[in-house]
Amino acid sequence: MEWASESGAVRRHRIGGERRDGPAATQQPEREALAQEPLADACGGGARTRKRSGEGGGGGASRGAGTGLSEARAALWLALYLLALRALVQLSLRQLVLRGAAVGQQGEFDAHQARDYLEHITSIGPRITGSPENEILTVHYLLEQIKLIEAQSNGLHKISVDVQRPTGSFSIDFLGGFTSYYDNITNVVVKLEPRAGAQHAVLANCHFDSVANSPGASDDAVSCSVMLEVLRVLSTSSEALSHAVIFLFNGAEENVLQASHGFITQHPWASLVRAFINLEAAGVGGKELVFQTGPENPWLVQAYVSAAKHPFASVVAQEVFQSGIIPSDTDFRIYRDFGNIPGIDLAFIENGYIYHTKYDTADRILTDSIQRAGDNILAVLKYLATSDMLASSSKYQHGNMVFFDVLGLFVIAYPSRVGSIINYMVVMAVVLYLGRKLLHPKYKTATYTKDFFCGLGITLISWFTSLVTVLIIAVFISLIGQSLSWYNHFYVSVCLYGTAAVAKIIFIHTLAKRFYYVINFIYLAKSTKRTMLSLTLVCTVTFLLVCSGTFFPYSSNPVSPKPKRVFLQHITRTFHDLDGNIVKRDSGVWINGFDYTGMSHVTPHISEINDSIRADCEENAPLCGFPWYLPVHFLIRKNWYLPAPEVSPREPAHFRLVSKEQTPWDSIKLTFEATGPSHMSFYVRTHKGATLSQWSLGNGTPVTSKGGDYFVFYSHGLQASTWHFWIEVQVLEEQPEGMVTVAIAAHYFSGEDRSSQLDALREKFPDWTFPSAWVCTYNLFVF
Repeated sequence: MEWASESGAVRRHRIGGERRDGPAATQQPEREALAQEPLADACGGGARTRKRSGEGGGGGASRGAGTGLSEARAALWLALYLLALRALVQLSLRQLVLRGAAVGQQGEFDAHQARDYLEHITSIGPRITGSPENEILTVHYLLEQIKLIEAQSNGLHKISVDVQRPTGSFSIDFLGGFTSYYDNITNVVVKLEPRAGAQHAVLANCHFDSVANSPGASDDAVSCSVMLEVLRVLSTSSEALSHAVIFLFNGAEENVLQASHGFITQHPWASLVRAFINLEAAGVGGKELVFQTGPENPWLVQAYVSAAKHPFASVVAQEVFQSGIIPSDTDFRIYRDFGNIPGIDLAFIENGYIYHTKYDTADRILTDSIQRAGDNILAVLKYLATSDMLASSSKYQHGNMVFFDVLGLFVIAYPSRVGSIINYMVVMAVVLYLGRKLLHPKYKTATYTKDFFCGLGITLISWFTSLVTVLIIAVFISLIGQSLSWYNHFYVSVCLYGTAAVAKIIFIHTLAKRFYYVINFIYLAKSTKRTMLSLTLVCTVTFLLVCSGTFFPYSSNPVSPKPKRVFLQHITRTFHDLDGNIVKRDSGVWINGFDYTGMSHVTPHISEINDSIRADCEENAPLCGFPWYLPVHFLIRKNWYLPAPEVSPREPAHFRLVSKEQTPWDSIKLTFEATGPSHMSFYVRTHKGATLSQWSLGNGTPVTSKGGDYFVFYSHGLQASTWHFWIEVQVLEEQPEGMVTVAIAAHYFSGEDRSSQLDALREKFPDWTFPSAWVCTYNLFVF
């Protein structure tokens, strides 16, 4: 009987081949052939579904059921273990923070004092560069608190204070590339150093300005509050410092990193800086994440790992952020690119849904979060200010680091070259192991090779189908109007998408086990199943290691949230021809939804916004003839232009051509002057046969924005002189319509310039949106 032959093969496997000679030895090839016969077909072949009868069939069923139950129990215990471990980690971190907050001893960070600073800063209101709230009230408060801290400081230390108001220009490849110009913006700089002075310094950076219409508690008033308290603690400490600590409270970060550029390129103390810590936010409170380090200088990561009381870091966050996928940036870029200084970039990441909105208030930031950040920043700054490495940091540039925390308990860090070695070793081990298996005489059969590649295919299919499943769920969530509904709490995304991915992988392997490996369970356990398991494990480990060197503990939703930020501009546009005559003039409310879903969730609430008022692109004007505050037109799929009366700012912008002259190198030099509000945008488009060769902005080389036009972002402080600049146009072929089109937009974020139509429209928006609104004028000229 067939069953009897299989029983003999089973018995032979169980006793491990105790008898190798005599009749048993003669029958061995036949038994092996019988044992392998059901596996002779390709994946999913018909022979694999042959039914057994009698005792053998029942035994197989019971073994399969028992194995299924044991796997389910193991998965349940694993899930419970991970949940319990996560709960213990959260509890331990919370207790550590609370214990630190309760101490309140000399030399300890006091979160309650930092919260007092935070509440005073946010009570001033939105702090836009150029507004009295930012340039006068906040600066006055900071200087007042610094003076009080100086009065309490220990005699071992010396405190110096400087208010810097730099003017400058630079080009940056952020958002497709543009040029920035700033005039008379504000920096408050404090240097804490040994009484005898110091030749080297570590820089701590925050920014006290905010986006329009937001209190900016997390971004970035809380960081400035933490820095004030760290300054107080360090200045009163009886422990001497080896190096200086420079605290930069910069007043123009939201203006695309202008104030940090003014400091690092112009301030006399900038030459002392050997490393920096930048404090930022991409959410409101929670744990501050180290998401950028370096470049190179692995000693900085090691300093953070050694000194931070509650470390939290991820190299994958660095890889994602620096890839350009996220349309955001921090002062880290400026210090790295323009100062050639290594640093650490930290940011609060919890509750990102209300970041950059009116809901970013002080009461939403837990005191525990402030204490945690303060403990870390104080410890790291103290470590660096007493480190021997800071003075000779250039000697320790030995490549980048791989770093990641383990469930929030501690951070693992090692050089990226070590990570590469590990990756290569794992790949080689996989190749050698699997190659050895394939070449072994025992397994060197067509059947085993076929099973091997079937196992590999099943693993790849499980990965691919898990990805497709996540995408399907994301699309479904978007279609039912719940995009990023998990955004406030990232662990919800892990449950939603992570569980689906793991379930799909398990499902695919279960199907393979039940249908492909249904015959010869013992043989499977001895060889094919073991190979399948090994293949799955090594391939999965290889995949994780090769991709990033670590496991990133957060899931990402490929679909963005409902529109929470909407930009409304009440604008009046004026278009001039080559002779200076007005050829077109209109006014309206220009509407942009800065999220994936655009305005699809908003339009049902506001009948005025519909496809009949879709904005038309002015083909002959740069950036479609609209007053883009930043060159993000390539990110916006739809915008609207609702007709409205003209706007009349109290102090209208003025723009004129001062001179037009031929240069000795056969180009045309156009010199302009402009005055206006604290924020303006300048646009340039060259005509056919003309190129923009030079200008007085940035490093002198014009930088195109995405799409081929040129974009200049301008801002100034409370007072500024007339903006003078020039461009040079190389004309290869004269055109009757001129050689260049320029336009200037004036943005009135603060002051008394209001629009009743704009206010009325803004009131119609749902509470879960954040419409940011301002008045704007736009003037276009042809030369």
